[in-house]
Amino acid sequence: MKKILIISLAVLIIVPVFLQAKVTYLNEEEYKELKKEERLRYWENLENSLADYQQMKADAIANQEKYSAKIEELKAKLAKTNEEYDMVYNQILKDIDVSESDFPMIQRKIDYFNKKIANWDNLSDKQLWKTKKAVRGLIAEYKDYKQTKYAKAPDYRKDFSDLDNKIENLSMSLENAKPKYYEDSYTVVKGDWLSKIARYSFIYGDMSKWPIIYRANRDQIKDPNLIYPDQVIKIPRGLPYKWKVYKGECLWKISSYPEVYGNAAKWPMIYRANKDKIKDPDLIYPNQIFEIPRD
Repeated sequence: MKKILIISLAVLIIVPVFLQAKVTYLNEEEYKELKKEERLRYWENLENSLADYQQMKADAIANQEKYSAKIEELKAKLAKTNEEYDMVYNQILKDIDVSESDFPMIQRKIDYFNKKIANWDNLSDKQLWKTKKAVRGLIAEYKDYKQTKYAKAPDYRKDFSDLDNKIENLSMSLENAKPKYYEDSYTVVKGDWLSKIARYSFIYGDMSKWPIIYRANRDQIKDPNLIYPDQVIKIPRGLPYKWKVYKGECLWKISSYPEVYGNAAKWPMIYRANKDKIKDPDLIYPNQIFEIPRD
C-alpha cells in the first residue's frame, strides 16, 4: 500500500506553516523505515492534506452548481437576444426592401469595386492621372450605389465602411497625382457660349474667364462667338509651362494673359528663358513654342 511522506523534516521546519507541504508516495517497506516522530508528522500532514482536498472538492462542487446556473441564465439571455436581433434584423430588411436573395448580387458589386480600386493601387502618379476619367467615373458610380437600398443591408456594413475609406484614399491619391497644369475636356451643348461655359461652377465660376478657354482652343475655334453642339473643347487647369504662339501675339501680350502672368511688364522673363529661339524680342512668329518660367 502506498503512503504519503513529507520530503524532509528540514523542509517542514523552514517552509512557513501556511504553505502546503510537498509530499511523495512510499511503498510499505519505505514507510516501515520511518521513525515514530516522522510517522506522526506524516499522519498529521496526511490528515491536513486530505482536509484541504475535501474543502477544494466542496468548493468545486459549489462553483460548478453556481456556474451551471449562471450558464443557463446566460443561455436564456442569449436566446432572447438572438430572438430580438432576428426580429430587428428582419424588420430592417423589410423596411429597406432587401431580401437575402439580393445578397449574392450585393457581394458581386462589392467585389467589383474592390477589384477596380486594386487596379490603381500600384500606379505611379503619372499613370494614375492618365486614367483620371475612369477613376472619377468609378468614384461617381460608387457614390451612386451607396445611395441605393442595397448598400444599407446590415450584413455588408463593414464592407461598405472599408470601401468608403478606399474610395476616399483613391480620391486623395488622384488629387495628389494632379499635375500643376493640365486640361480637362467639355462637350458643348445647345445653348452654350464661351462666357456661359466659363461661368459654370465646375469650370471657373467666372464668366470673365472665357478668353482662357478660347485661347486654349484656337486650333478649333476661329470665332469665339461661334461654337457648336458636340464640340469637345479643352478646359485649362492651372498655369501652363509652355505657350504656342498664334498670329498677332507679341511677348508683352502673352505675358498679360491671366493664365501666363497677368502682367505685360513681365515679358522679359519669357524672353530670357527662350533666347535660343528669340533673336529679337520684337519678332516672334506663329507656331513657335516658348517655355513659361514659373517661380
